Amino acid sequence: MEARLVYDSKSLLGEGPVWHQNLQKLFWVDIEGKKINCYDPKDDSIVTHTFNRMPGALVPIDNEQFLVAFEDGIAVYEWTIKELTYQNYLWKDNEKIRANDGKCDPNGNFWIGTMHLDLQPKAGNLYRINPGYSSGIKISERTISNGLAWSSDKQTMYYIDTFDNCVYAYNFDIDTSEISQKRIVITIDPKLGGPDGMCIDKDDRLWIAHWGGSCVRQWDTYTGSILNEINLPAPHVTSCTFGGANLDELYITTASTGLSNTQLSDYPLSGGLFKIKTGSTGLATSFFKVHE
Repeated sequence: MEARLVYDSKSLLGEGPVWHQNLQKLFWVDIEGKKINCYDPKDDSIVTHTFNRMPGALVPIDNEQFLVAFEDGIAVYEWTIKELTYQNYLWKDNEKIRANDGKCDPNGNFWIGTMHLDLQPKAGNLYRINPGYSSGIKISERTISNGLAWSSDKQTMYYIDTFDNCVYAYNFDIDTSEISQKRIVITIDPKLGGPDGMCIDKDDRLWIAHWGGSCVRQWDTYTGSILNEINLPAPHVTSCTFGGANLDELYITTASTGLSNTQLSDYPLSGGLFKIKTGSTGLATSFFKVHE
């Protein structure tokens, strides 16, 4: 399968696509470009907001507000009036740490990972931001904290640290939002490209973007095998999410950072946003819950 280009955004580090089912729009970040983009498929329009700091990930709160993990902390962003209100400074004391990839669990908690700008091993953590903006470290000593997904029955959380070349599964307690019983469900050969961001379909298959692998692969969480592969004209594929009115369109983000001039010449669409119908259907985006 091959995806088609939706928007040639030339993102340095396109990441974290989020389908907002209320607005029927796609939001995603360009981390190194310090941007948040919005794509409206009704008219193919693009709106871009630029910041003076790197956004690592965002999740919707409602139709106007988003919770954004910036390089220096967690902030509520009012989209229409472009107003930021910081709520939590989890890692501001270390200027070498930034946010990288995050999602809300089925209970409306925001899980967000951090990483070292120089890829220092085990310098990051995976945090959980709870309603009311309290927080805690749930997985410590992470290197490149990345993809997150929850199973359709809400009993399993899947998690990627790219550095580990695998997908971890944890039991997820829907009553407490705590995780337990860590295990490896998918082992990924580094030759396939590093596992980056991911999403899950209604059949609990994981769609994983492969950094350096020029593709998104669908993986079976029960057997650990590859089921499908989507090729892209970009080496660094970063993340994906299901969107569209029926959640049957897979949106895919890519990056241009780290590519040589020759590679950029060979892959000029690197950093673009892509889309494809896979025959699978995704799950609705979980919104952040401000109050218990």
